[in-house]
Amino acid sequence: MKLIKAYDMDLNEEWSTHLQQLLVASFPEIYPKDRLFFKQIPHCRILAFNPDNQLIGHVGLDYRMMNLNGKAIRVLGVIDLCVSTAYRSQGIGSLLLAEVDKLSRGHIDFVLLFADNESLYSKNGFTTVSNTCKWLKIDHETLTTIGVGIEKIDGLMVKEVGTVPWSEGELDFLGYLY
Repeated sequence: MKLIKAYDMDLNEEWSTHLQQLLVASFPEIYPKDRLFFKQIPHCRILAFNPDNQLIGHVGLDYRMMNLNGKAIRVLGVIDLCVSTAYRSQGIGSLLLAEVDKLSRGHIDFVLLFADNESLYSKNGFTTVSNTCKWLKIDHETLTTIGVGIEKIDGLMVKEVGTVPWSEGELDFLGYLY
């Protein structure tokens, strides 16, 4: 298994094509078929390749400041983690999360994500939290700003990787929702 950290501006046409196919196959009901991102381009990606150099896994990462109950926090967001159906249940998702964990050591307080499979993330050190979230609403089809959302959202999970403890209350994303 080979893991590569990549930036969209460096993706060649072949990798872009395979990544698009993986994302659409992994999120068939919602993922745009004409681009490599849902609402925003991730800051970077970790791509997993099998020994035959085929793309079999992906996770996008978004690094930004957020506001938790009036305090600035540094957050690494996990976006669109997915594994090819032929390679699922083989630990590749956990391997990608271990790589995220390595990257998060240092100048990050929390790794944050929205989970559709909480068990994968729980076994990798994430906990479910219940915060009222505030974010910039973006229509993913037209890529236009449509307002500000404020509500509790199911599936919000965090992993403390710094010295700041997580607290319930208000979380301002200071931008779009992953």
